[in-house]
Amino acid sequence: MNFNKIYIVLWVVLLSSCLGDKKPVSQDEMAARGFINDNFKGNKIDFSKKTSACEQLVAPQIADLYQVAATDVLIQDAVNNNGNSSNVSPSCQFYIKTGDNDFEWLRGSMTVQPEIKKDEYMGEIAEATGAGENWQEAWALKKSMSNSAEWIPELGKAALWNPSKNLLEVKYDGYTLKVIPLRNKLNKIEVGKQRDYKKMAVEMVKLAGY
Repeated sequence: MNFNKIYIVLWVVLLSSCLGDKKPVSQDEMAARGFINDNFKGNKIDFSKKTSACEQLVAPQIADLYQVAATDVLIQDAVNNNGNSSNVSPSCQFYIKTGDNDFEWLRGSMTVQPEIKKDEYMGEIAEATGAGENWQEAWALKKSMSNSAEWIPELGKAALWNPSKNLLEVKYDGYTLKVIPLRNKLNKIEVGKQRDYKKMAVEMVKLAGY
């Protein structure tokens, strides 16, 4: 690891520490690679700039997951809403209307983060944050730094759930899928339901065809 990469990694560690849910970095966890899925058979979805992130995930499926009416589910697809613009990255925003005021609505998202090659612009930062071709070390670091994060087995090449961020990251060939299951901490009724958001996120990935 060269000096620049060490500096970037330390910066990532510092940033994560400021966000809470921190613990001392474990060298054993850093060195471990057991989280990599040896049974990964390859991508089911390959992406271009015109590929939707959630084409197969429709409102009735979200409604069934959350036990709401399909008419209360809204899906905004960045690719389709922009006429398949080549400048739009694959991403979708999800909403469940749970009240007259939109601040009460549940919100979530699904985003595709393309892999960045080491010799491309921002390549070293991508390597340090797990968005590059050599992603394993950075993913091990992210897991090691968090008290609550956990590996999800048999999903993609690797999958990491971080409940403190309400974020599921799944690594595939050439890209990372980032899923935020629909939630709203300000909605007391929703909070009272004590949903398993990890389960919701994993199911969204499967329903979307990944």
